[in-house]
Amino acid sequence: MKNKNNLKAINWIIFILVVLTAVITAYITLYDLYNSPDFGEDAQLRAGFRWGSLHIIISIAILIISAFLAIGWKRSFPYNVPVAIILVGFCYILFFLTFTIGWVGMQGMLGFFIAFLIGMILIISYCISFLIERRNTTDKR
Repeated sequence: MKNKNNLKAINWIIFILVVLTAVITAYITLYDLYNSPDFGEDAQLRAGFRWGSLHIIISIAILIISAFLAIGWKRSFPYNVPVAIILVGFCYILFFLTFTIGWVGMQGMLGFFIAFLIGMILIISYCISFLIERRNTTDKR
C-alpha cells in the first residue's frame, strides 16, 4: 500500500465531515422542535422520549458492530473508517427515533441511508483501487 497516508487522510476527513453534519443537523432539528408552537400540524412533530423493541434491536446492532470494529481496527484498514461511518449512521437513526416523535424521525432514516451510502462507496472504491493496484503489480512481473 503505497498511499496508506492518503487513505488515512481521506478516511478521517470524510469521517469528521459526517460526524459534524450529524451533530449540526441533530442540534438544528431539536432546536426547531423545542421552539415551534404545539398546535395544529406542528403538534405531530415534537421532541420526546420513546424506547421500544426497535430501539433495543438498533442498540444491539451498534454494540455488535462496535465490538467487532474495536477488535479488528488495525487489521481492517482502510475499511475500518467506512464501517465507523455506517456505525455513525446507526447512532444517528437511534438518536432520532429515541428523542423525536412524528415524521421528523424520517430525518434519522435519511441520515442513516446517506451514511450507509458513503461507507459503501468508500468500501467499493477501496476494493477497486486495490484490485487495480494488484493488477498493475502482477503485470510488471
